Amino acid sequence: MKQIIILTIYLLCNTVALKAQSADIKQIEKGIKLQAMGGQYQKKSVDLNNDGQTDIIYTYQCGEPKCVEVYVNIGGTYKKVISEPFGNSKLDETTSKKQLQMILYHCCGESPYESRRLFGFGKNGALLEENYVLTNDEYVEEKNAMLLPIVYLATPRFVSNTIDNYNVRYSPTIKETGKKGVDDFVFTCEEGTNIIAKLKQKSTIKVLAEKVEAVRTWLFVEIEKSAIAGECNPVNFDFKDQKLRGWISGKFTENIAKK
Repeated sequence: MKQIIILTIYLLCNTVALKAQSADIKQIEKGIKLQAMGGQYQKKSVDLNNDGQTDIIYTYQCGEPKCVEVYVNIGGTYKKVISEPFGNSKLDETTSKKQLQMILYHCCGESPYESRRLFGFGKNGALLEENYVLTNDEYVEEKNAMLLPIVYLATPRFVSNTIDNYNVRYSPTIKETGKKGVDDFVFTCEEGTNIIAKLKQKSTIKVLAEKVEAVRTWLFVEIEKSAIAGECNPVNFDFKDQKLRGWISGKFTENIAKK
C-alpha cells in the first residue's frame, strides 16, 4: 500500500512538472513567433549537457542574419542561455560533449571578416569556449590560401614579439597577393599583401598551431584586441572580448610563460 501511495505521488508530481514545462515552452514560442519573419522558426530538442533532460535550440530569420535562442532545462524550468545573430551554425553531436559552433559574417555578409564562436554546455548554462574573428575566405582570391591550420598543438603555448608593428597575416606567406580583393576592395593594412593587423611590441600571443618551413616557422595565433597597434587595424569585432586569429612569423618572437 505504501509503495502504491509513493508511486501515485511521484506520477502526480511528474504530471504537474510536465504541464509546467509545456506552458513554459508555449510562452517561449509565442515570443519567438513575434520576432521571427513570417512567424516561422525551427526547433531542435536535444540533451545538450547530458543531464537526462531535454533542452531546446530555436533558429529563425530575424533580418539579414538569422537568430538563435538556446534554452537549457534546469529542473523543469527552461532558462535562455544563448540569444544572438548568426550566419551559419552547426551542432556537433559526435561525442558526449555537445558543442554549438556559430559563424556571423560581419556587416551583413559584406565584410572581409567573420566572427566564430563555440559554445559548450554545463549543468546550468552555456560556456563560451572560443570567441574570435577570422578572415572571410570569400574575400581571399589566392588559390588554396591557408586561413586555418590543418593540425593544432595539443597544448597552446605563448610567445612575445620582440619588435614593434609586427605583421599579422591571414595566411602563412609573405608573397604579394597581386590583387586588392573582391571587387578591388582593399581590406588589408597594405594593398597587395595579406597583412590584416600589426602588433604592439612585447604583446602576449597565444600560439595554437605551427607550420614549419625551410626559411621560417609560421605560427597560427590568437591575439587580444588590445595588442593590435592603432596605425593598422582594419579588423572589426562584433562581440565582447573577441580575439583575432591569424598567422605571424616566428622569427622575431620569444617564448614566455602563460600570463
